[in-house]
Amino acid sequence: MNKPRGFTRPTHGGFTRPTHGGFTLIELLVVIAIIALLMAILIPALSAAKKLATGAVCMSNQKNLLIAWLLYADDNDGWLACNGACYEVPGDNSPWVHRPIDAAGNGFPSRPAPPTITDQDRFRGIRAGTLWEYIKDVDAYHCPGDNRRSTRLPPRDCYRSYSISYAFGRRRVTDPGNRGYHYYLKMQDVRDAPQYYVFVEEEHNGSRYGENEGGWHLPHSSSENSLRDPSTWTFYDPLASYHIKSSTFGFADGHASRRKWMDKRTLEFIRRNAEDPSSHSGIRTRSPGNEDIQWLLEHFITRTRVK
Repeated sequence: MNKPRGFTRPTHGGFTRPTHGGFTLIELLVVIAIIALLMAILIPALSAAKKLATGAVCMSNQKNLLIAWLLYADDNDGWLACNGACYEVPGDNSPWVHRPIDAAGNGFPSRPAPPTITDQDRFRGIRAGTLWEYIKDVDAYHCPGDNRRSTRLPPRDCYRSYSISYAFGRRRVTDPGNRGYHYYLKMQDVRDAPQYYVFVEEEHNGSRYGENEGGWHLPHSSSENSLRDPSTWTFYDPLASYHIKSSTFGFADGHASRRKWMDKRTLEFIRRNAEDPSSHSGIRTRSPGNEDIQWLLEHFITRTRVK
């Protein structure tokens, strides 16, 4: 015979006791504690996985930009695209991207750009550049790990994540190239292309143009950045660290790779540039013996082109 639901057998005292499927308060607290512990373990892992995924997209972006950069040179008798960005010169259409442009087609004011700047203004500046003909996708110019748009107020909420190294290309008339090294001007000039980066992730503070400005520069002089003298090693233009203390670089042969920053002084330099709007461009920072600067120097330009 079936037992009535909700009752147990009589106890020795003759009483019956209702049964139920609920948890006691202690059991609920134990379950909540286990869930909280699992979340504490999983959330950092998920965050790391997300950053790794953005790194993969970023490298794909740089490869696409490199294809556009190589195609431009192929179509222009080997001349490399101008590394300039935002520094507009009347009648000069050579930059690979331009400063943000308003709906009427005018370059946005600068120093600083007004807080009314929008992504559409930035997109128009990208579309005016020489590489747009070869890669008509604004998403390719933005790393998904670049969070300036969500963490900064306009005009510092920059969109474009990448800059071209000052070692490659220049304004053919207005830029004399007097930066301590001889630019690569034509693709034929480039030797050992897999060794030298063209595209750099740059977390510029956007304080003047609302975007990364100029090309990405490493100063060279008799007292700065001599490979033979680690005491002279010096940072200048901003870098980024969007991918778990690392950054992606696009190289002159068309490949992209990631560099993990090894020296804590590098990460401090990156943080300072990103947070300090008082400097519109680089912040000269001595960092003797920094292995990250050594890597940047070795892959910036061949020694024979340093003055």
